Amino acid sequence: MKNLLVRTLSGAVYVSLIIGSLLIDKTLFALVILVFNAIAFYEFQKFGIQNKLKVLWNVFLSIVVFVLSHFIISGDLEQKWLSILILVPLFQLGIELFNKKGKIFETLSFSIVSVLYITLPLILLNWINYSSQGNFSRLVLAVFVLVWANDSFAYLSGLAFGKHKLFERITPKKTWEGFVGGLLATLIIARLLFSFTELNSVPEWEILALLIALASVFGDFVESMFKRSAGVKDSGNIMPGHGGILDRIDSLLFVFPVVFIYFTLVF
Repeated sequence: MKNLLVRTLSGAVYVSLIIGSLLIDKTLFALVILVFNAIAFYEFQKFGIQNKLKVLWNVFLSIVVFVLSHFIISGDLEQKWLSILILVPLFQLGIELFNKKGKIFETLSFSIVSVLYITLPLILLNWINYSSQGNFSRLVLAVFVLVWANDSFAYLSGLAFGKHKLFERITPKKTWEGFVGGLLATLIIARLLFSFTELNSVPEWEILALLIALASVFGDFVESMFKRSAGVKDSGNIMPGHGGILDRIDSLLFVFPVVFIYFTLVF
């Protein structure tokens, strides 16, 4: 009971940060996402890099990339400033000149994957929020709700009816029954949220909800794969009862690129 209470309170703080910052101000929301990026990036870097100074350096570079992209997305900087990002890999290569012990190809590859896996999706999330009309993005909030609903109902359905393993090699606890329960709940809740999103097409929103549910599960699988490869149970311990920040946003890292691509191609 105590563990459940701790988990609930920890999750409530996380949800409050997301919803509160999203409703208050777009810049505040971007700041919260930046903090999530820094922590998740640090957690992920520790999976494959033992040198703490190098980990912190890579986290710093990810912050630079996010902040620069934010000022461009918000309109405070012209798009031509995006060219500065070319310096990031050059700096990274320059740092490796002084690497006397580590495996350079593995370190560089891990750093590049980290940016593509964590920072880029969070930049797209920030872009979607800023591209919306009004004080806050109803779409972003709706997507968060669908991801949380999918996770929650998949867990409850798996707990109540789960018998057939979904992907036992990667995540032994997930079942097909849980997957179906989460998927159905996501589609039902998406229909209830349609008017809130201010979109014009129910079928297109339902298709997006389906893609969100699938991307959410896939994102969870990928992080489980990384953790299994690194031999760890959780990415961190900053959220009691949940693990690390990466453990909480793993689904989002696949969901928001899918949302971005879908809206770019369909709307």
